[in-house]
Amino acid sequence: MKRWRLAVSAAVGAALAVFLWSKPWAEWTEAELLPPEQVSAPAVYRADVRIDPHAHTAVGTLSVRFVPGDGQALFHLYPNAFHESADLSGANWEHILGKQRLPGGIRITGVKVDGRPVPVRTLGKTGTILQVPLEGAAGRRTEVEMGFELRVPYNSGRLSYNDHALWLGNWLPILAVQDETGWRLDPYYPMGDPFYSGTANYHLRVTLPDGYSLATSGTESQAVVTRLRPQGKSHYEVDAWNVRDFALVVMDDSYRQTVSRVGETVVRTWWQEGDSEETVALLHDVAVRALRYYGEQFGTYPYREYDVVKTGGFFGGMEYPGIVFVQGDTFTRPNGMGAAVVAHETAHQWFYGLVGSDEVREAWVDESLADYAAMSFLEDERIAADGYIGYRMERGKVSEQYANRGLRVRQPLDRFPDWKSYSDLVYARGAAMWWKLRLEWGKERLHRVLRDYVREHQYKEAGGAELIEAFSRAVGEDAAPFFDYWLGMDLEKRDEAEAWMRSGRPFRIF
Repeated sequence: MKRWRLAVSAAVGAALAVFLWSKPWAEWTEAELLPPEQVSAPAVYRADVRIDPHAHTAVGTLSVRFVPGDGQALFHLYPNAFHESADLSGANWEHILGKQRLPGGIRITGVKVDGRPVPVRTLGKTGTILQVPLEGAAGRRTEVEMGFELRVPYNSGRLSYNDHALWLGNWLPILAVQDETGWRLDPYYPMGDPFYSGTANYHLRVTLPDGYSLATSGTESQAVVTRLRPQGKSHYEVDAWNVRDFALVVMDDSYRQTVSRVGETVVRTWWQEGDSEETVALLHDVAVRALRYYGEQFGTYPYREYDVVKTGGFFGGMEYPGIVFVQGDTFTRPNGMGAAVVAHETAHQWFYGLVGSDEVREAWVDESLADYAAMSFLEDERIAADGYIGYRMERGKVSEQYANRGLRVRQPLDRFPDWKSYSDLVYARGAAMWWKLRLEWGKERLHRVLRDYVREHQYKEAGGAELIEAFSRAVGEDAAPFFDYWLGMDLEKRDEAEAWMRSGRPFRIF
């Protein structure tokens, strides 16, 4: 009798587990993501900036309040990667910067710590790191103030300009991350997105000449705008809470905007007169639908504004919190690939933006998730994107050839010899891994785990270890062999990877 009871109990338990896993996705209720302004940020940046679009300069002051962990503060000065003395030769630099270039850089003046001037020095061949002494400041709230003069370089990358716009990505001095390995002073590699940053609150006062518009990582729809008519200028005061960077684009009067709302979020697509009306409508529709889709799948977008902005350049698209840059020619002709670019960059608002990761040592974390999310969106929303999903899956299969060359998905940026290997491994094979899991488990279960991952780590940083832990917890078995096979290119673990994946399949009663 005792054995019978145990058997019945086990059967009931198994049936209950089957029932739970077979519940439709719509019935799962998850807590909404916390609004960014309600979460304490580890640093606060305030800047007063005067931008001259004609001279391609940005001059101003910056203050940063934070609690230092030791007796110094180290800031990235990314614009100095484009200094006159920088070595930007080779195919990888040409891939992102193009052939036509002019140098630029940022000069720091008058640094103070808690109101007292301090001597500073720059590190690296072109001064891409600013070292500020903080004697006796460790463990207490400290303010570092500095003046800066930015000369924007001309190239095809993230920080540049053309006749109608000036786009500033990775332009402000930003605190380097200090983690368990020490200060992260990674250089500006000519590969991937070589940036790693924590969240902070930003308040910027931007002065522009009349006739120019502004799109930023903040909320321009709530900005305080002051017109200085005699001077022919305008002040914009813009806030952004719990973001990993503050990017902006200055646009002349040839720009127009298409505006929609997704819940509490204003979605703006910025384009120019003469652009393809069909393409503009498509790209804006994708931005709106993607923001809504990812919100349903991974947690409601918590920021109040999202800008998709036409820039120059030849980088496809580039993500920043609350704003993405899309290369200019995408807007000028019907192009299904543009839909994939906007879908991918919008997915980064969750994977890189809401959940930060080390884009230098573990580029696969945010890129594979963003690419998979874009593929899922394009598939479920039935948006044609010039065979984007098929292309990624095909390159994901081909990528196994890289194992013979000692290349892995799970390796730092400086280990990739060229952009092709980086794309095939980090994007294609990484996304193919998630797509395989979707086919085996179903979208509902996979997205439930990812949604929990986003909620657990929002406004924080999480790496590959946290992802593996999340999927191990979901299945009840160590997921390491699965990730070792797909990302470590350990092809001998194929059977173990398949076994783990099968053990996590949702069961159905009928």
